[in-house]
Amino acid sequence: MEKQKEWFEDWFDSPYYHILYGHRDMQEAEFFLQNFVNKFSPAAKSKIVDLACGKGRHCIFLNSLGFNVTGVDLSKHSISLAKAFENSSLRFEVSDLRALCVEGPFDYALNLFTSFAYFDNLETDEQVLLEIKKVLKPNGILLIDFFNAQKVLETLVPEEEKENEGVFFRLKRRFEEGQIVKSIEVNHNNEKHYFEEKVQALHLQDFQTLLAQTGFELLQTYGAYDFSPFDINTSDRLILIAQNTNAK
Repeated sequence: MEKQKEWFEDWFDSPYYHILYGHRDMQEAEFFLQNFVNKFSPAAKSKIVDLACGKGRHCIFLNSLGFNVTGVDLSKHSISLAKAFENSSLRFEVSDLRALCVEGPFDYALNLFTSFAYFDNLETDEQVLLEIKKVLKPNGILLIDFFNAQKVLETLVPEEEKENEGVFFRLKRRFEEGQIVKSIEVNHNNEKHYFEEKVQALHLQDFQTLLAQTGFELLQTYGAYDFSPFDINTSDRLILIAQNTNAK
């Protein structure tokens, strides 16, 4: 019997995923990454892994700054597109974050734009962090960029419709069993397709527990891509900087 695909395998490998989110601002991403470089001053040719890298745009930008970058994503389609940009210091690999198959160790691991907590329980989140720990150098740095769950829940839009590139999307959002669930109806060429997104609504205290349990020391939190302080009531983002310690 064929194993049923998990929601992210179907959705992230779909062309409609890229059409729906094609508006994402690369200028904003470059602003964030440049601020990361300015703030943490990675050494020249530092090894960086981008976990859940999509088509690799962020990896390509970091590589242009002189770093040795590896991008990892579960989507075979996205990685096949990213591989066209590979060079001697830029590589892309298909891999599941729950069982990372990538050549480290790395100085920095980045998980950007809410690409964490796609699973159903905290135990799997812990497994992912342990996999990241394995590929990080001792004292290596992990950056997780997540949404501010409290603000997202307070401002959740239950339903909306969008049209991008001639494709019509109806999005419905709900909070259910600790997850923010987005139902996605796609109407294209008089055909309908249905997808779903699920992200655990993790708060700062959840990350504090997960990081401590997996041998990371939480060094700092920020609330925006300019690395301004995190405020639970007003910040759009929850950006965590953690260090790989020798524990566990």
